[in-house]
Amino acid sequence: MIATEAAAQGGAPVRRLDAAPQGPWTVVRAGGETVSHCMMGVRSNAANPEPGKPQFMISADHQFAVLRVRAAEWSFTGARDIAVTLVTADGTEREPAADGKDLIDIALGTAPERMAELAGSNHLEIRTEGTAVRLPLVGLSAVLSAFRHCLAGIGQAAKLQIPPQIHAAVR
Repeated sequence: MIATEAAAQGGAPVRRLDAAPQGPWTVVRAGGETVSHCMMGVRSNAANPEPGKPQFMISADHQFAVLRVRAAEWSFTGARDIAVTLVTADGTEREPAADGKDLIDIALGTAPERMAELAGSNHLEIRTEGTAVRLPLVGLSAVLSAFRHCLAGIGQAAKLQIPPQIHAAVR
């Protein structure tokens, strides 16, 4: 099984330190005494995903990045490895490691070109067990620099305000 949260490695309490919204996307720094990981995703007010409206985020630290997805179209029996195929708008396909129970955690790796590939696509289709769910990625490129800045701050003392660089990057 792949790791599901970057923060789970340390065992320390994790809290949201600050958020930098840009359109429908938000970048969040999280950690305890220090920044332990960064997340970005499309905001949702729904308690549960609705058909055609999956909930998703990318959580990363220096060692890995995970795409966490909840979709009304999926129903899994118990936690297990799940075969998935990711397809970008240009037809590029990848079959990363994935596991889940009521959601799917998909290993993205930490290679910068993976994030650039996602930012260059207007959607990402996830195919698994005869079902396809499409994630809207429009606007991801606008928050990518703030996400990279957040990742550069991992391990630094936690500050409870948005650094000016992130503020400027998302305006």
